[in-house]
Amino acid sequence: MQTAAVVQRKMFTIRFSEEESARLDAVAEHYALTAAGVLRMLVKREHDALSAKAPQPATKAKKGAKTKR
Repeated sequence: MQTAAVVQRKMFTIRFSEEESARLDAVAEHYALTAAGVLRMLVKREHDALSAKAPQPATKAKKGAKTKR
């Protein structure tokens, strides 16, 4: 788990409309998380999705391996 020093490094202040706030509360209740926990979950989920779509670095062929020409 993160220490207080790490957590305090970046703090965001966000203003939600009543509708957005109600949505966030509903999602938080569904997952039994705080609003901050929901935001962390969603950011991680999107980051993981983007990472999966990112092109993977090419690997070198092993010495003596046949290559397509």
